[in-house]
Order: sequence, then structure tokens, then C-alpha cells
Amino acid sequence: MKLLRNVHIITFLVFFALGSASFGQLEDSWYSVSIDGSKAGWAHDTVEVDSETGNIISSKVQNMTLSRGGINISIAVTSTFTETKEGKPISVNTSQEAMGQVQETSWEFGVDTLTMTTVAGGQPIIKKVPLPKNGWLTPGAVRKMFRKKMSEGATAITYRTMSPELGPTTITVVMTKKGEEERDVMGTQQLVTSWESVNDKMPIIGTEYYTNTGLNVGSSMNAGFGAITNAIMEKHDALSPVNEVPELMVSLFVEPSKKIDNTKTQLAIKVTSKDGTKLTLPSAGYQRSQSNEDGSVTLTIDLASPTEATESEKIDEGFVSATAICDGTDTAVSKIANETLSALPTSSTKMEQALALRAKVYEYIDNKGMSTAFASASQTARNKEGDCSEHAVLLCGLLRAANIPSRGVMGLVYVPNYGKPNGVFGWHMWSQALVDGKWIDLDATLTEPFTVGHIAAVTTSLSDEGMAAEMSGILATIGNLDVEVIEADQ
Repeated sequence: MKLLRNVHIITFLVFFALGSASFGQLEDSWYSVSIDGSKAGWAHDTVEVDSETGNIISSKVQNMTLSRGGINISIAVTSTFTETKEGKPISVNTSQEAMGQVQETSWEFGVDTLTMTTVAGGQPIIKKVPLPKNGWLTPGAVRKMFRKKMSEGATAITYRTMSPELGPTTITVVMTKKGEEERDVMGTQQLVTSWESVNDKMPIIGTEYYTNTGLNVGSSMNAGFGAITNAIMEKHDALSPVNEVPELMVSLFVEPSKKIDNTKTQLAIKVTSKDGTKLTLPSAGYQRSQSNEDGSVTLTIDLASPTEATESEKIDEGFVSATAICDGTDTAVSKIANETLSALPTSSTKMEQALALRAKVYEYIDNKGMSTAFASASQTARNKEGDCSEHAVLLCGLLRAANIPSRGVMGLVYVPNYGKPNGVFGWHMWSQALVDGKWIDLDATLTEPFTVGHIAAVTTSLSDEGMAAEMSGILATIGNLDVEVIEADQ
């Protein structure tokens, strides 16, 4: 089965996790990035002042190499935030490149709105997004505030800011002082203070380390799939080769309590977090979710009973609009959709059209490998290759080209007779179509439309402004689940 390949989600979140809270005082800082003690890459933070305008430019570059199923993938992420010396935002520019696929985003701040332009292989998608009405701090303003409060002896610091990794939305960050210790910092002994860091958009606690001058010397975070750490060091040390590439796919497999028959149409399972935290999983598509008192979730997957969409979902233009990653208006995407639908009877229903488009994607992507990493629908329509994410995103694009609302789903898929005696669940991505007021699950990596062996963790509209925040919801579940099979239909 051509599944279990969306570790791109995890790698994206690795960058997000490391890029969310960094307050370097020095203008040029290099870091080594590791996962569970294995070097994965490097990060480079700079702060510059434009000599002509006095504008402050805060930049971050991160480069990592990870392995999924023995295939190495290289990912580079850059972000630049420009602001006035008074802390007024001017612009943001970001770029994400993975295995040759590039997505670029720019923000231009106005008085009440920002103009967001995103490109991922197709035509630029331009949107105006309202600015938050409540006050928030730019990166330069955060650095200044943080150093000031540290010098005054603060033990708890709360602020609102924006992170390019999360899109044009504010996040509330709470920093709590935890302790002090003498530590070697690039050859000198310095007093380093540890601060617990948590924000309202990412369900994982991190730790940041600072000198008494406010220099960020490192961070650590347990993300379920491994301990992510970065440590300040000299440039040549940070850029040293990655000798043992961290493997993220196999380590995240989840073996259920017993085998699952994917030919059945109903399945009940109990999902529990390994660390005891309360789980939240959606009722979406064919999945019904029931929270239990012990923090676990009981899921019922019934292929004959799709969930009803909410009234707001039924009228949400975000499920039919073109986005940079899901560009249903792209010429190559719309051509595939039109050719597929033209082969159907004129009396075909929306369900029949959705099923035909799903089958078309399965057939169309003839190079089903892991050589790509989260390509857009337009990119996949042209190169005809990809893993589960490319199948899911292209299908969502084709559905929107056919005027059928769609969204993506991140979660787990069951693969029998693989890896463990009872088979395994592996991280995966698929699509949902809104047909006759109900969300229908469609997996374009399968020969059949869908199977009961799917666990939905989050859904995403694939919007340029909201996808990152929606995806961050799986951080609490990756590497942190146990699956107990309760029953299947007979």
C-alpha cells in the first residue's frame, strides 16, 4: 500500500516549533538543531538595522535533513520580519523549500489590513486579511520588552505577537522563569536562565535558555516524536555535517491492540495518550468522537454514516476558494477536473463526481514515491508524482475545480501485515468532500474510496492564512497515542 508518507507534516512542525519563540540579542547567532541527540541541521538568526531608514530586520534561516523510510529529505525555511524602530510592522517574507518544492509568502502591513501573497508553483494567491484589533508586539519590540523585564527581575512575562510560521494571526506567549545555572556558552562560563515557554496555538511546552543580557543560547522541546533541541555555537560548528540523519517515520508507527479487518464497514476503537493528557479528536467524515472521563477518546468509524456539516461549514467559501497549496483555478488542475467530469453522464451526482475525481487522482499520480514534500495541487498536476499529501491536496484542488467543497485531513491510517504483528497505524493525509450537506472521506492513495482503518486527528481548509495553525493541533498526538480495538462489524 502506497501510504505512510506524510512525515512532511512532522518536519514542518519541527520548524514551527523551533521558530516560535526566539529572542536573540546579538545580531548574528548560529545554532545546531538536533532531534533525540542526532544532529538534524542548523539555524541562523540575524537582526539588522537599515542605515537609511532605521528599520529593524529580523531574519531566521533553518536548514534540516530528515529521513522518512530511509529516504533523506532536505528542508529549508527562511523568514524575514521588517519593522520600524518604533515597532510598527512593515512586511514579512517567508520561503519554504522541500525536495525542490518552493512556497513563498509575503505580508504587507496596512493600517487595518495586511495584504498576503502566496505562491506555490501556480499563480500568486492574493488576499487582504484584517489586522488584530488588540495590541501585539513585533519581534524587535518583543526583544526589547523581554530584556527589560529580565533586567527588572521578572519571573513571568506574557505578551502577544505574530509568528510567520503560523500565518497572520496573533499568539499569546507566556514565559515563566524556572531556574539559573552556570553554563558554557561558546567557551565562556555564563549564568544562564531557563524559561518555560507556552503559547495558545501550540499544545506543547518548551524551554528557552538566556544569558543575563538576553542572548538566546538554546531551546528544548519534547514533541512526542523526539526531543527537539537547538544550541548556540560558532558558525563552523553549527554548519558541521549531519552524519546520522534522524528517522521520523518508522519511530511513529502505532501498533493497535489487535488486527483490523479493513474490509469491514464499521470499527470502534479507543485512543489514549501515552502521557496521560486529555485527547481531543474531531467528529468528521465517517468518524464520530466521544470523550471519556479518563481523558481517552472512543472513535466510531462508520462508512455508511458521514457526519453532517455545520451550518457555517456549508456556507464557508474557504472550502471552495483557491489557495496557494490547493489551487483549483490553476489551468492544469482544472483541465484534469474537466476531462474527468466530461467522461461522466450529464446526470451524474456530486457524489459520483467526487468518487470519479478520487479515482482519477489514484490513476494520475503514477510516480507514487517519497521524492516530494507537500507539493501544491498545481505542482502535482504537472509532475504527476508524490505521496499521500500530494494525493490529498490534488484531490482537494480537483474537487474545488468541480465546485465541490473540500478540505484536508491529517491523521493515521492502518496498514495490515506491516512492521508489527498486528499491523501498524502510520501518519497520513487524505481528503474530505462536502456532498449533500455531509463530509465524505476520500483517500486517493487507495484502490477503494476509503477504509475503516483511518483515525482523523485534525482537519484543515488548506487556507494560506490558517493551515499552519490547524496543523499544529497534531503536535499533542504525534508519537503519543495508544490504540485499542474495541469491535468491528461482523
